[in-house]
Amino acid sequence: MSQLKSFRERELTGVNTTYQWLALRSVKDQFDHECYRKASQVFGVPKTTIIDHVSGRIELNSKPGRKPVIPIEMENVIARKVVEAANKGFGITKKQLQMKISRLCKVQKIETPFKRGIPGDDWWRGFKSRHPEIALRKPEKLSTSRSRMLNRVVVTKYFVDLEKVIRDNNLKAAHIWNMDETGKQFEHNPTNVCARKGSRNVPGRTSNSRENVTILASVNAEGNVMPPMCVVKGKTIRSVQSFCCLDAPINTVWSFQERAWMCDMLGELWFKDIFLAHCGPERPQLLLLDSHRSHEVLGLLEEACNENIIVFALPPHCTHMLQPLDRTVFGTFSKAYDRECTEFLSKHPNNDINKQTWPRVFKTAWEAALTVDNIKNGFLACGIFPFDASVIPDSAFLPSDPFDVPLPVNENNSNSFQATETQAIVTVASDSNLDISVNESTDEIEVLQPAFSPIAEIRNIDDGFSSLDQVPLLLMALGNNEVQLEEIQATQDLVLSNDDNDGVQLETLNTELENVEGITEVNTLKRSITNSNHWNIDVESIFGLATASSEKKKKVRKSSSLTSHRILTSEEVMREKRMKEAEKEKLNFEKEKRKEIRQMKRESR
Repeated sequence: MSQLKSFRERELTGVNTTYQWLALRSVKDQFDHECYRKASQVFGVPKTTIIDHVSGRIELNSKPGRKPVIPIEMENVIARKVVEAANKGFGITKKQLQMKISRLCKVQKIETPFKRGIPGDDWWRGFKSRHPEIALRKPEKLSTSRSRMLNRVVVTKYFVDLEKVIRDNNLKAAHIWNMDETGKQFEHNPTNVCARKGSRNVPGRTSNSRENVTILASVNAEGNVMPPMCVVKGKTIRSVQSFCCLDAPINTVWSFQERAWMCDMLGELWFKDIFLAHCGPERPQLLLLDSHRSHEVLGLLEEACNENIIVFALPPHCTHMLQPLDRTVFGTFSKAYDRECTEFLSKHPNNDINKQTWPRVFKTAWEAALTVDNIKNGFLACGIFPFDASVIPDSAFLPSDPFDVPLPVNENNSNSFQATETQAIVTVASDSNLDISVNESTDEIEVLQPAFSPIAEIRNIDDGFSSLDQVPLLLMALGNNEVQLEEIQATQDLVLSNDDNDGVQLETLNTELENVEGITEVNTLKRSITNSNHWNIDVESIFGLATASSEKKKKVRKSSSLTSHRILTSEEVMREKRMKEAEKEKLNFEKEKRKEIRQMKRESR
């Protein structure tokens, strides 16, 4: 019993395969009935297991239980496609996965025990057990514009210009500011409370009003905070006087707007009354903000040029990853606001969140969220200070990959790359979709990125490898995804020799591939590559993501649409702003003139 227990423990850790292989080798070396018992005692493998493997009833590395309906190699590719689609924002639901599997089985003519040809919950549970990295997750909201705009090209250009501005002006942490708005309603989201386990509905009291207040915050990389600016809904100053402004944070500036939104006048008011009054006398300074129209008012930019303030507009639709306030401050502020509202209503049953009590709750949440550590972490997470362009993770760019438009294809060559006389390129059907390039001049093997289509195939270019027998064992191992590149190179040397007739030939040294884990016979590898070509295309067509078309769309985009960051105080942008302002004034003048002419005609009648 203890022997069987230790074997199962090794099976869970994944080392029982080695013991099984050693036990089988010892039995084959000295074949007799007594050696079964000795091998079982020496290597800790059950005697029946050794007998089953020697007799061929069970193959080595086979797993217990019923075999999956879909071959495990195909299922591994499907699992990777599912994870890849989720990372790119095109997640596959459980129902979609079941329907895609049903379609794949019909295309591949796989006999299944599924009811009506659609896999059920039993298959889903088995699929998850074979691929524990897959689980049902609720995705976070990400707009199409944000997923499209946050790409490597836009972010790289942004960091290049940002580094140049910081280096040329020798800016320190206290001279780099970030400004942004957020909105809070009187009606909050109740936080978690202690209640009976299993309760279906737990009531949470909220305000009767959904009135919104816009809050404008500004912080710098040193952790300093400027007084906030609150914009309430109203048309006159009486809308501000109805709030208990004394309970708000110190030096809070209150203003009003018809819909409690930021406008051009309020943006210019904030810059003159708050920013210039609290940024300090040091010059120059940098102000990072988004491309909202209220931040690009000509009066604000002219005042910034006079005060030697560099106004830097972040790339549009990228602020969720590039703006410090969005990364670490506003999220904490929202949670603190909901918590304070919940606690306030529980302590004061007879009160409500209204114009009288809101400033008090806002002050407590503001002081709890806008701490020095939170602000510094925001600038650190965005790579602004200390400057680090590599801080944005690669996973942040994955949602933009499906929107990448491929380069136009050369008419003379349908492939996206050209094979020269001294280069032979072979693409093998593999799970990693890699291209192997063999260069005669340098005698090196290069691993390239996928050429044009994610579907891998075997190609013959410039009279290269004409059959699978001439494909090196290294490429076949990559095609089956059984062995890593480093493991093959450790046991196999490739000899490159030039031939006058055929160009390039690869000769492999005879080595013992039995020492490499995962490879048993070369014929198995050849057969797996040949078979994988048939189902790999079907899997890609069913589970692959559609790529963006390089053809021009009929709908012309507006010339005013922004696609990159801008330095708003630069001469080019200021010249453009002045021209637009002059055109606007000219149109208004012509409009007023036409209005006067119509009025004069009415009076003459």
